[in-house]
Amino acid sequence: MAVSSHATHKQNERLLPQIIDHVAQTDPEAVWMEYPRSESSYDDGFAQITYGQLARAVDKLAWYLYQSVEARGAFQTLAYIGPNDARYALIVYACIKASFKVSGALDEAVDACANGPWQVLFSSPKNSVAAHVDLFSKLDCHVLVTTKPTPAAVAGILDECQMGLVYLPSVEELLEGDGDAFPFTKTWAQAHNDPFAVLHTSGSTGMPKPVVYTHDFIARNANAMQLPAPRGYVSFGQLLQQNRSMCILPLFHAAGFCIVTCSSILLKACSIIPISACPPTEDSLLAMLEHTGADWAVVPPSIFNSLGRKAEVLEAISTKMQRIGIIGGNASSAMVDRVSRKLQVCNLYGSSECGTFGQVFPHATSHHLASYISFHSDVNALFCEHSSGAFELVVKRNESVLHNQAVFALFPHLDEFRSKDLFAPHDSLAGFWQYKGRTDDMIVFSNGEKTNPQSFESHVCGHAHVAAALVFGSNREEAGILIETTRPAQKQQMLQALWPTIEQANLATPAHARIAASHICLASPDKPMARTSKGTVKRAESLQLYKSEIDAMYSRAAPAHRSLINPNNLGQVLDELRSAYTSVTKSDAPPDEANLFTMGIDSLQALRLARELRRRSGMPALEPSIIYKNPSIAALATKIQSCLLQDSLGQACGKRQELQRTLDAYKTHIRDIMPCHDSHVGVEHPASACTILLSGTTGYIGSYLLDQLLAHPSSPSIICLNRSADAKTQALRNKEHDQTLASDFPPDRVRFLSADYAQDRLGLSEADFETLLQDVTLVVHNAWAIDFNLSLAAFRPVLDGLVNLLRFCNSARHRPVMAYTSSVSAVMNMSARPIPESLVQDVDASATGYGESKFVAEHMLHEAAQCLGLKAKVLRVTQVSGAAYSPGLWNPRDWLPRLVLSSKYLGAIPQTLGTLHIIDWLPVDVLARLITDICFETSHAQFAVYHAVNPNLTTWAELLPSVIAELEADGSNVVAVPGAEWVERLRQSAAEVDDEHAKANADAQNPALGLLEFFEHILHQDDASGRRIWSVQNSLAASNSLQETGSIRPEWMGRWVRGLMA
Repeated sequence: MAVSSHATHKQNERLLPQIIDHVAQTDPEAVWMEYPRSESSYDDGFAQITYGQLARAVDKLAWYLYQSVEARGAFQTLAYIGPNDARYALIVYACIKASFKVSGALDEAVDACANGPWQVLFSSPKNSVAAHVDLFSKLDCHVLVTTKPTPAAVAGILDECQMGLVYLPSVEELLEGDGDAFPFTKTWAQAHNDPFAVLHTSGSTGMPKPVVYTHDFIARNANAMQLPAPRGYVSFGQLLQQNRSMCILPLFHAAGFCIVTCSSILLKACSIIPISACPPTEDSLLAMLEHTGADWAVVPPSIFNSLGRKAEVLEAISTKMQRIGIIGGNASSAMVDRVSRKLQVCNLYGSSECGTFGQVFPHATSHHLASYISFHSDVNALFCEHSSGAFELVVKRNESVLHNQAVFALFPHLDEFRSKDLFAPHDSLAGFWQYKGRTDDMIVFSNGEKTNPQSFESHVCGHAHVAAALVFGSNREEAGILIETTRPAQKQQMLQALWPTIEQANLATPAHARIAASHICLASPDKPMARTSKGTVKRAESLQLYKSEIDAMYSRAAPAHRSLINPNNLGQVLDELRSAYTSVTKSDAPPDEANLFTMGIDSLQALRLARELRRRSGMPALEPSIIYKNPSIAALATKIQSCLLQDSLGQACGKRQELQRTLDAYKTHIRDIMPCHDSHVGVEHPASACTILLSGTTGYIGSYLLDQLLAHPSSPSIICLNRSADAKTQALRNKEHDQTLASDFPPDRVRFLSADYAQDRLGLSEADFETLLQDVTLVVHNAWAIDFNLSLAAFRPVLDGLVNLLRFCNSARHRPVMAYTSSVSAVMNMSARPIPESLVQDVDASATGYGESKFVAEHMLHEAAQCLGLKAKVLRVTQVSGAAYSPGLWNPRDWLPRLVLSSKYLGAIPQTLGTLHIIDWLPVDVLARLITDICFETSHAQFAVYHAVNPNLTTWAELLPSVIAELEADGSNVVAVPGAEWVERLRQSAAEVDDEHAKANADAQNPALGLLEFFEHILHQDDASGRRIWSVQNSLAASNSLQETGSIRPEWMGRWVRGLMA
């Protein structure tokens, strides 16, 4: 289904060279293009090309070509390879003009038809030499038009084939002065089937296929773009018309060609292009906007994704323009969601064969729709079910709308065109479709580049020891290959035997699709590739079979971060850069001041050079963008030296980046949960029918929390979800913690289930899971691994479990509120005073892997509230002590009980607790009441944070006498010493543990050894000058428990210490 409109639409039957001449006469100062004055910087601002200048430049270039190119007969093809500047458009119109018969002002003997008609081929500079030669052969092309300095691709072409060579004047030379007009008198009827330009695409053989666009194709594409949009929508043509558009795509790319060379003329739009010396980045986009205004920008997925990862750049860009378009591939769904919260995102779709289609966009696009596309009904684009379960986009020929169907100008003999692009419909909105992949084997990289792997695979399969080969790399930066061999062999020996064949295949492959030795996976003999009954390898199934091995291969390709460079010696830095360049490119390093991209380095080599420099420099944050911004060896060396000296991209930054990557990954998992539109979900429940899903009930806090919930006046039903628990186990755990806790659990109110949160359906049976979906109204998630020694990576299983719990809440009938027990350690490094009861964005806010895991979890809940509409409550819990109003003991695994027991062992106790000297602890029974009050609070906030922190403070100095008194009563002689001295005694005690028996004894008597690093961190200073102040307004409003409890009392502390000694 497509979006329809029955408004009439005027067809385009105008030739673009005549439009240029008409505007040049009627509005010569209208601006067609803006381009950077400098080839390598935006600091000099932008120059303009008016229609008057455009028309004169086209005429001047038409004369130049007419006089420079030898006649060879009808429809002669000129190939053009040059920098990304206005000449890509100028040569198109110059060839069209110079192709036709001239009269009047010209000598009567001059007949341009004898010299043409000409058509210009844009052969991508990124093509392999073999691909260039193949294209030239197919088009009988013998003339190569280029520029000075000569692009790197030209030398390789001239080595392989004889070509006439024509150098174009510079853009400035073409724009300077006046010249004679080059007459152009062809009518639409005469010229509509003549060539306009030739681009190319990848064909089924893996080699590029030429696509000859005619004037009719261009006109039909324009018709589709300008179809009147239905009410509430805007067309692609309307987005472009008389607007200022930044195009970050190469002008030889079909999308860049359409926007800058064609649509800008048809719609009188101003195109703004980037500098040509270096590949553009998200920073380039911001730099462009700082020097010239734009209504919107069109970018490839790689730049779009990078923009989403750089919050400060995205924020700055969002203040300077309102809309951004993505074209050329599939952007990350997480980045689409992130960017669409700041900018209106237009997910543009097009192809070399079909053009830009007749896309329409809702006026008020929700960020939930940003990754979807919608077509106007008058292009007759249909979605036909495919065997994969998705839907293939098919264009059906329809005579009544044929003038909107550009594809049938290319293929007039077809009744339908199958795009081979697969889509999935929106769950609830008709007419919206999301791209899902290709029916063929095309690989689309994360930067929008594409390759067809068949010829590469065929070449590799020609090796005597290869049974099958599959190239992969979709949505990755770089390709890899999975090879199944015909005989077992040592991996290294087989790789050495295969590498010459891989290198040969690389020679005939575009630079962006070549495969490095580090990106080869060998299939295991005991895990053969999936095949059909005919023995054909099943691509998708085989790659899925080896998914973990492929993921591991990409992980291994990321280098270890240990610097091999002495930053104090610039000469050594330069030597390492030259060596890295040679290692990556297999060629000698250029002069230090030379522009690497002018010398021929491509985007894939830049990626590999960045990886090699990361390995040598130990800078984990070194990305290709640093090469783009510093495109010579000299500039790059200075930048890397500066970064190493300042440690701005060193190990501390590496840890920060790991946290950011983890955060982004898990927020993406939450966004991937589809918002629920089921009418049976979200049903209100009676206040008296509360069913609570409670995790972690066998833990210290969980035992008291279960007891409080059982005593609540609403008598809720409680489902206890633990890894392994039943009523008997729960009773035993409660007895261990506190004799007064409940030991009888009525089966009509309490049910125990064994679960694994990281598994589908939480590891429950289908029947149990369905019951939970129907009944649960509140989820209290209290299960989390507590270990201050673990890194963030160790907490992935519990983070995965949280994803599944949120997925459960999203699908559950009552869409239950999620209450989550976080920790103050998630944000305890914040400098703000007081630390707010709100989501914290600063990734440096947490100190340990445990705290980082809680930080990520808080953001996951916030994302669920924002994207899924779930209600979430986060409780940041302070240090939990023993019970205040019952005989409950303090959990001996906590750090303070460990400190007390080790102090008995060492005969010394810290006289301060350093950064934790101010005591804001909460007794566990008080905390359980607070959590219960907050769970039943009827707040309307979608997302809220509560600090479970005692507002009534005391100090360690107030409590220490009672601790020492209890230790002495137990027969220990303990002295108070400075914190640093106590840590040193603890460290020395570790050296005394020299065998397994002594170690086991020390673990029991000297348990603080297991947290040595933690104590070194908190006791490095003997004052509390860096103490945290916590806002508790939300918690005080939700519960009276905090204020009524008061501060931790010395008599409580004495009782807890006695319990530890027992």
